[in-house]
Amino acid sequence: MSGGLFKKIIDQMAEHEGTALVPFFRGESLMHPRAVEMLAYAKKKNSGPIQFTTNATLLSEDISMALLDMEIDFLSFSVDSVDPETYKAVRGNGNLKKTLKNIETFCNLKMKKNAKKPEIQVSVVKTKNTESKIKEFVEFWKDRVDRVRIYEEHSQDGNFGSLKNSQRTDRRMPCRKPFTEMVVYWDGSVALCNHDWDRTEQIGNVNLNTISEIWRSERYENIRAGHKGHGDLERLCQNCDHWQAYSLSPTQIGDLYVRESAAPQRVF
Repeated sequence: MSGGLFKKIIDQMAEHEGTALVPFFRGESLMHPRAVEMLAYAKKKNSGPIQFTTNATLLSEDISMALLDMEIDFLSFSVDSVDPETYKAVRGNGNLKKTLKNIETFCNLKMKKNAKKPEIQVSVVKTKNTESKIKEFVEFWKDRVDRVRIYEEHSQDGNFGSLKNSQRTDRRMPCRKPFTEMVVYWDGSVALCNHDWDRTEQIGNVNLNTISEIWRSERYENIRAGHKGHGDLERLCQNCDHWQAYSLSPTQIGDLYVRESAAPQRVF
């Protein structure tokens, strides 16, 4: 995404106090050469909490200090395993030793600064490669970071958002995403949600209209009407199971482990 487009989006978000920014979509955000500069601009505009995700492979000490200095609100590390063989199977050429060292450095810098932010999460997606090592993963991280998140595998059957272990029910309830979230691709085109990976039917484009205009557009309202049972659901939504996170019990898809003590401690 260009810096100009990013600033345009942030400036418009700043008009709506408390709107969260999640600068991540199906890629490694730190690969952007201006990632830190753009995050700093967003934080300066005070548009709302910033929830950042990285696999930590490019997390240098300088970047770590910059994120801590700007007091980013939430930082999630996608690691997937602490077992070298499993990590290699999932990440290909990823370097687990380097990744763990980068996270160690970040956590220790946070402790040294006595910083309250960010809240630190480490996550894994439960797949056939990682499932047998989930317990080991949780035990390794649970006292080192604030949260350990286990995400369920999805989209395995080719339908975005579909869950392997979906809860079956006769009644399809509304999903909250079209009512609470907006995703903007790198080129300014708008997607329905974080499971809308390769949209072909246009919802809107922030190069042509404001976020508010798109959010209140007839196209968006028709999408929401489908979720309320007053029209057809989008094809993407028909095959997605993540509405269950808002309507069924348990409401959380996957598992979350929160550290019992919030007291800072040296890690690794």
